[in-house]
Amino acid sequence: MQGHWATPFPFTGTFQFTSFLYQHGGTLFNDDASKAMFGGDAGVQALTWLVDLVKKGYSPKNVGQDADVIALKNGKAAFNWNGIWTINTLNEVEGLEWGVAPLPQIGSQPAAWAGSHQFVVFKQRSQDDDKLTAAKVFINWISRHSLEWAKGGQVPARKAIRESAEFQALKEQATIGSQIDHLFFPPPVAGVADVSPLIDTAVNSAILLKKEPAAALSDAVTKADKLLEQNRKKYGG
Repeated sequence: MQGHWATPFPFTGTFQFTSFLYQHGGTLFNDDASKAMFGGDAGVQALTWLVDLVKKGYSPKNVGQDADVIALKNGKAAFNWNGIWTINTLNEVEGLEWGVAPLPQIGSQPAAWAGSHQFVVFKQRSQDDDKLTAAKVFINWISRHSLEWAKGGQVPARKAIRESAEFQALKEQATIGSQIDHLFFPPPVAGVADVSPLIDTAVNSAILLKKEPAAALSDAVTKADKLLEQNRKKYGG
């Protein structure tokens, strides 16, 4: 059994890097998301920690897509850093003894990557107040009943639901929810998600030992800055 399998793939690999980036005091972008910042000292420290898992033998090399969580299910890995979507999947594995813990603090401060689902009410060409009211009622109803949403492995946005006894009884979800004050979301800037594949590529090439962390991140930042500039012209800002 090996400790923690360092995956070079998006989702788990990139999200681990992002979490470490913020733990080391870094950030993905500057305040207005006009410049990429993930290639600085904090980013290099974050990615180096993951690469060292491979170099020091705590993780096998060339981990395949989802092989890290499969290894956990099969008793070949002690730890797996994954998303909330894994809770019910692991519950289905007969005989598996497992539990959830807050993300460990490797850097100078607690932090974890976060994403979310949103309801969006688009501006209509022809305003219909009845439809707008109906949409608001629907969204409010879902929010007030989001304990059912939580049972699917989610952490509700509504504070009253997170603080309820019913949610606290969902042990795994409540443990993840305890990190709520230390979560970081991507900035709400048009087109910023276009940079994600560049970060994925940097993480991939470093963990596969094809590039040193600093070089992999530097290459990604150069391309990211050009893309962010194009997006400013495309979307304004």
